Amino acid sequence: MRAQDIKTLYTPLIDTVNRIAERSLLTSLILIATMVLLASCSKDKADEPFKPVDRRTVLLLTEEGYIYNQNYEQVAQLPHCTYASQIISDGSDYFVSGTYENGNKVRVGYWKNGKWTTLHVDFIDDVDHWIYGIGKWDYYLYLLDHPNVLKNSGIFPIVNGGKFAPAAQALAVSQGKCYVVGGLQTDEDGFIFMPVICNERNGKFVPEFLPVPAGTEMGFCNCIYAYNVTHTIIGGNIDDRPVLWIDKQLNILPLTYLGTNSAYFGEVRSVTECSGHIYAVGDESKEGGDRVATLWLDNEIHHLVHSESTEWSTAVEVMSYGSDVYVVTLEYGTDEAGEAVASTVLWMNGEFVKFYPGLKTKSFTVI
Repeated sequence: MRAQDIKTLYTPLIDTVNRIAERSLLTSLILIATMVLLASCSKDKADEPFKPVDRRTVLLLTEEGYIYNQNYEQVAQLPHCTYASQIISDGSDYFVSGTYENGNKVRVGYWKNGKWTTLHVDFIDDVDHWIYGIGKWDYYLYLLDHPNVLKNSGIFPIVNGGKFAPAAQALAVSQGKCYVVGGLQTDEDGFIFMPVICNERNGKFVPEFLPVPAGTEMGFCNCIYAYNVTHTIIGGNIDDRPVLWIDKQLNILPLTYLGTNSAYFGEVRSVTECSGHIYAVGDESKEGGDRVATLWLDNEIHHLVHSESTEWSTAVEVMSYGSDVYVVTLEYGTDEAGEAVASTVLWMNGEFVKFYPGLKTKSFTVI
């Protein structure tokens, strides 16, 4: 058979094979791109699907390093903990930041599921360490060890860190982008602070002042929530008024008793976003000046008080889990010796869940 006849005979077969190969390559490329997109979109979510309510565990953390579940059963006592600052979750794992001291040796690290993990960072032994916040993305663990941010074993200093005062919930991470908030000292005596957000640039975290009204005497950031990489919600106060910065735009929140004869003040202590709604919790003054735990839902005021005998109260933290939003508050009363006694209250979607007498919660999470 001639070469031309062979070519004519096999050309349709060759074309078919080529088309199959092209389609296979295209299919593979589409599959790879889809996997990358799904992976990038899921970094701020838990590794596991959200559990139904009856299968969830709420973990309540005290400053002393005790962890309780929603049934008020002790889950863990963090070893060698002198101060616990924050608890977060990732799937079924939980992580706690704080201060670990063993034999007068302060170590840098965190507790994972109740077990201590030391970060191997190149610090001089006599440097004091105080861990304020913790964040996680993928296999990276972020700690705010003022005046530095630690990313696994990397050290990222905060510019002008000596004048920077970190917030209680100072650190947030979204898909690998880390933010830190607090206040920056603006006078030599150290009494005046203005709110700042710190962004990582060239291996350092650089403070950026957030907008405040003209004539502001003092402002501070208390918390931050970050999502979809570039979006942030920051809560705090300006001259005793509760405020939010949504993507750095200032929003002054309403107060119940503003305009009355009583003193008025308020403060946002924790923020989150869920299903397009913004939740901010903290407290405001009521008649007579005592504080009352407050939830601002899309700027509308809701007071969260469980007991009529509560003398004053405040909200500790808010977080979303799936489409549900949890809040932990503290309610204070007076014992027979005249001492203030704190108790924890757990709320979900604005409804009372459980009262924990004598428990003073510092932070909480849901797994």
